[in-house]
Amino acid sequence: TIMKPSYYNYIIENKTGNGEALYYNMRTGSLAHIDAEKHRQFQEYAAKKKEIVDVDFLKNLKYCGFLVEDNFDEKKDIKMRMLNSKFDTSVLSLTITPTMACNFRCVYCFESGHYSNGSMTEEVSDDICKLVEKEASHLEKLVITWYGGEPLLAIEPIESLTNKMKSICSKYNIEYSASIITNGYLLTEEVCDKLLELDITDVQITLDGDANTHNGRRPLVNGGNAYDTILANLEKIHGKIGIAIRINVDKGNQNEVQNVIEELKKRNIYEDVFCYLGLVTSTNGTCENCTCMSAEKYSKFNLNFWLNNGMPLESFYPQPMGNYCGADYAQGYVIDAKGNIYKCWSDVGIMERRIGTVNEWVNPQKQSDITDSQSQQVTSEYMLYDPTEDDECGKCKFMPICMGGCPHSRIEKNQLCEQYRYNVGEYMQAYAAEVLNERREDV
Repeated sequence: TIMKPSYYNYIIENKTGNGEALYYNMRTGSLAHIDAEKHRQFQEYAAKKKEIVDVDFLKNLKYCGFLVEDNFDEKKDIKMRMLNSKFDTSVLSLTITPTMACNFRCVYCFESGHYSNGSMTEEVSDDICKLVEKEASHLEKLVITWYGGEPLLAIEPIESLTNKMKSICSKYNIEYSASIITNGYLLTEEVCDKLLELDITDVQITLDGDANTHNGRRPLVNGGNAYDTILANLEKIHGKIGIAIRINVDKGNQNEVQNVIEELKKRNIYEDVFCYLGLVTSTNGTCENCTCMSAEKYSKFNLNFWLNNGMPLESFYPQPMGNYCGADYAQGYVIDAKGNIYKCWSDVGIMERRIGTVNEWVNPQKQSDITDSQSQQVTSEYMLYDPTEDDECGKCKFMPICMGGCPHSRIEKNQLCEQYRYNVGEYMQAYAAEVLNERREDV
């Protein structure tokens, strides 16, 4: 069979000059350490079609996707994976905001102007359950993310709805999982125990620097020291529940990021949490672009953060993806406290970005104030984009691990390329060194 090198190969020549190389393939996610002789054979095959004499090496090149059949269309393979992923019906993913009230006023919040008091009613809660039950016959998993506002301001609706949804899952033998995104201010030990009782096993909390920086960027509505309260809560709950600490970074706090790590270490919390950076972007026009980092600068900053803090690099390994997130997944929905349905959580509270309400979805005969054209327009913007057909993304070697990037950013036309476009070589070298060192230690 005539073979050709994959379009999605990324070859990193060894900088020591000994002829070795790292091969990474964007379409398959394969990474291989290639010795000098094998690398020479591959290069000669690619340039002159000179036969690769090492049969095992040739088999491995095919298996990993570094070589593909001459008439194999890699782009079609990526498209099929995308369609299978986008339109899989085995998982229902719901992001639910039990309240749009919030006790913080973060300076970069994209929900600014859409806060409102009040919690989800029993009627909306029941409608959500009817929606779940309507889909239940073909589901294997129900994945819930509690969101806000600040969801812990509405713990009662969370408890009520959780119990109902778990009952449905038990009835239809559906796997249930749940997590919560919270600012951490109300996450006391007592509340943590309640979340665990409700099978909410993971929490995400944001810390943006030391006390002054965090309190300046993520202030309480009425002032006060949010930072110390959050850290005190973390001291009591770490090790009991899965905790991800997100550090939102821009030019304003880039020099404070390491302070979060040092504070967590000082309080003996660090070993029980997973820390990562989030790039502040101008979403819905609520954050000034001048404070945001470029994707290229962020990629270098983020890689240094991983390496300097000994992060488990396998957690950040760039895997080929089918779809980007819940927004471009057919059974991914965001439901606000009033029962409005959206495709992306960045749209919550923006009425013209709704695609329906749970009440009308479970009562099709009910008159809707959302036109079919609005619902179709918004849904199609998220669901029908195809990076394999895009003039720019379709030519990009990084497309399989990016799939066009954040759908909401693309729609807003402030798209940023994924960070791996700028640092995949450095990342793979660091990852390979870590793996090789671990193997040597095992021997």
